[in-house]
Amino acid sequence: MSNPRVLFVYKSGGPVILGDRIRIETILKFLRNSGFKIIEARLPSITRWTLWRAVLSLFPLHKKMPIFSYREFLPWLDVSVSINSLKAIIRKTDADVVLAETSLVGWVATLVCESCSIPCIVDCHGLAFAEAKGAGHRNWRYIKHLERETFLKCDHLLVVSEQMKDYVSKAFKIRSDKILVVPNGSTPQQFIAKYRVPLRVIYAGVFSYWEKVHDFLDVAKQTRDHRFNFYMAGEGPVKEQLLERIRREKIPLTYLGYIPRQKIFSTLSTMQIGMAPSTRDLARIVASPIKVFDYMASGLPVITPKIGDWGKIIEEEDCGIALEDDNPKSYEEALNMLAQQDVWTTKSKNAINIIKEKYNWDNLLRPLANLISNYR
Repeated sequence: MSNPRVLFVYKSGGPVILGDRIRIETILKFLRNSGFKIIEARLPSITRWTLWRAVLSLFPLHKKMPIFSYREFLPWLDVSVSINSLKAIIRKTDADVVLAETSLVGWVATLVCESCSIPCIVDCHGLAFAEAKGAGHRNWRYIKHLERETFLKCDHLLVVSEQMKDYVSKAFKIRSDKILVVPNGSTPQQFIAKYRVPLRVIYAGVFSYWEKVHDFLDVAKQTRDHRFNFYMAGEGPVKEQLLERIRREKIPLTYLGYIPRQKIFSTLSTMQIGMAPSTRDLARIVASPIKVFDYMASGLPVITPKIGDWGKIIEEEDCGIALEDDNPKSYEEALNMLAQQDVWTTKSKNAINIIKEKYNWDNLLRPLANLISNYR
């Protein structure tokens, strides 16, 4: 019996978070390598420059959509055009099942799949409403409403952590047997970090509020120990704010810029410690930051707050130090502990092994392949 035909739905442009893109591209590659017939459905993104082209094919906006301003109108227009686009794609294809990446793309997909009688799996990378609330967006309640509709209507829901499964099941009254936990992971690496002094400490990831990159700057500023050098890599909404602070306060830190995915592991292999500061709000409690697993795959012991499933992994697998109190003094104490070569070596080996044995993408995505196979 042949594998089912999968309509793989995702956004083709716009503000796609780096971690989202990594997960999407990894799943897409894995399913193709596993023999599934993949039909890609790239939903368009609307900006003010393409607005005039979209007006001609507007889908009626949801009656309850809270439009506050022209700036906030564009996302809803984006949704309308996405609905039309996906309907057109489904009419031209003969898919057995739809796999929609991210909860808000999932809302579009479940709406269309319901009218077309096609089963829909939604891969929820994070809780969009919680991220919007944390960022101060006033429409977060409506986003929560959309996510609730998505979770209720989809046939299966993928989440990235046990804590997300627990929250979604209780808060949205979703049957637990409908939810499959598919955590993020990484890929075992050929070139890995080696212990050397001064130890290079890196933050490599997105510059968003929930990452608390300012905590990393605080640590770099207050650590006067010459055994440590600090590096930062990435992009994101608060980039200019971070760079301005580094210049203004003369923080001894090297900004490496944005490093493409194909080069990030060669950079990480030259480091010794990976740092992953974080807020402690709902958006992060349920998260699964890919950078933490990339650090581990490269042999970097991780320093991070004890939060979410990933904080538990770091502590239980002895892959770094999970902080109860994530203040600069706690980070400094963790750095001093990892400066001991025997401690660093043990945690580095543990990090490498746990990626090889458990948190590698091929292992983590196998349950997804089994789930999709049931839709023959």
